[in-house]
Amino acid sequence: MVLKKLFGKRDSETTPNAVPAANATPVKAGATASPQAETEITAQGNEPTEPKAAEYLEQAMVENARQDTPDSRRKVYQELLFSELLLALSEPEQNAQTSETGTEPAQNMNVAILQNSAGTPFAAAFTSGAAARRWRPDGGQYVSVRGQDIFKLLEPSPAEVIVINPGSAPFIILPKVEYRQLAMGIVPQSQQTPVQVASGGEAAPAEAQDGQMQVAFPPDVFNDEQKVHTAGVLNSNAKVEAAVLGAILPPNAGENGWIRTIFLRVTGIEESPDAMQAFCSSVKEGIVDGKQQLFETVPFEVGVMPDPGFWQAMHQNGIILFDKNPPTMSQAEAKDGVVDAHLEA
Repeated sequence: MVLKKLFGKRDSETTPNAVPAANATPVKAGATASPQAETEITAQGNEPTEPKAAEYLEQAMVENARQDTPDSRRKVYQELLFSELLLALSEPEQNAQTSETGTEPAQNMNVAILQNSAGTPFAAAFTSGAAARRWRPDGGQYVSVRGQDIFKLLEPSPAEVIVINPGSAPFIILPKVEYRQLAMGIVPQSQQTPVQVASGGEAAPAEAQDGQMQVAFPPDVFNDEQKVHTAGVLNSNAKVEAAVLGAILPPNAGENGWIRTIFLRVTGIEESPDAMQAFCSSVKEGIVDGKQQLFETVPFEVGVMPDPGFWQAMHQNGIILFDKNPPTMSQAEAKDGVVDAHLEA
């Protein structure tokens, strides 16, 4: 993801109400899926080869839509990890190579990476053949894959968001920062539910996000020279323990209101708003001092993030600028294979 997308158009990684429409535009796929598990969903339905519906996930979605609580959100995320889902594939090309039998592609099949009306790339997966038909009534090609494996597969892809059951209600929207955590077996503990109750075939109104702080961690908030300089200045500050580069969208800000932000973990600072603000201002001045030209076109802010779970999630996802005292990483429980990570906007 490039900054002109994040700070220009609406970016679904951080605007989860940007819902893909049923007639979304296909773009080049960046991930492939093995054809062994390929299944065709037909317009008629009731095919004997259709996988069984992910009933537990569907039930968790309905429960969360009725009453959004931390427990109901956690249940949705857990079911997403372990449910078998139907991942939409792009339609095979007419000149695609075939095997000796002439009936199967000789290469892996491409995952469908689509674009919604705002230009946001997304991938689509479904809990059942019936849900897939609501989105693509004429049928199509899918591959049955466990949820966590889908998230791992799509992590390096252009998909900025994964939508579960577009065209249905309720449906799920997973921005990249969340499905990266799920790929690692981490259960996100966002303050906002991934389950949406509006019709998945229409774009939800932007006003639905009013009052919500949004956060993203694109890899190119700063270029390499800016990163090296920033890391050097922060590392030399004894009161700065760790840093992450990200971006925030303040409540009620427009789609072009993204602000590059350096998140810090600090020590030895008085825990008062005035003291924290003064410290952050001094840190920013120290970074820019003598380097005005380097940061002339990339304004940024500095903030303090004290939550230890936030830093654990940053380490799990490999997006730490530096950490002088890395947190002890929690191990996945043998019972359910997930760990908690508290990423709070």
